[in-house]
Amino acid sequence: MVDLVGTLGPLVGFVLIIFGIALTFFGSRLTPILVGLAFFVPFAITAAVICEAFLNMSQNHSLWAGLAVGGLAGACGSTLTKHAHVVFGGVLGMTAVAILLAIAEQFFELNIIIAVVTLDIGFIIGAKFTRGLQDAVQFVAGAGLGGLCLAAGITVRRAGLEGLVGFDARTGESAIILAVCMLGGALFQQWMADRKVADDD
Repeated sequence: MVDLVGTLGPLVGFVLIIFGIALTFFGSRLTPILVGLAFFVPFAITAAVICEAFLNMSQNHSLWAGLAVGGLAGACGSTLTKHAHVVFGGVLGMTAVAILLAIAEQFFELNIIIAVVTLDIGFIIGAKFTRGLQDAVQFVAGAGLGGLCLAAGITVRRAGLEGLVGFDARTGESAIILAVCMLGGALFQQWMADRKVADDD
């Protein structure tokens, strides 16, 4: 079996960087990919954690299982483009919860299972409260996911997949990349949408 941890790190990092750039500037036009990615992330993380924590699988086998489950969920989710903004809202909710968990971790130790369940709950809450904000959610979510992918891709290219263990989008270079992509990408996509409307008129 291919050693995902050591062998595929540079390739995964390169793919993440390309996806990050594309999603930052053209996320609203790549809705199926965005929705697929939005489904892939929580399902892959949850499956990998369950396999390692409950099934006593190795890190490499857990990553493979997470990729398989996440890939299946992403493929199914990419067909739900009509409700894309709801999915994006879920990802934003999940991201907000992740930031809160990172802050809480500074004060007390968090159980990995509780953390994963909390992230999934954040996904559900975010999806519920963004049902009526289609355009805004698509622009911000696309740019935000692009920024995360770009920052994570740069980290993986430098340190391999192990670098994701200590990846923190709230500090340092990653935080700057995320902020610039989210703000700049959302504004750029809004400008493109306004330009398209003006051309149609």
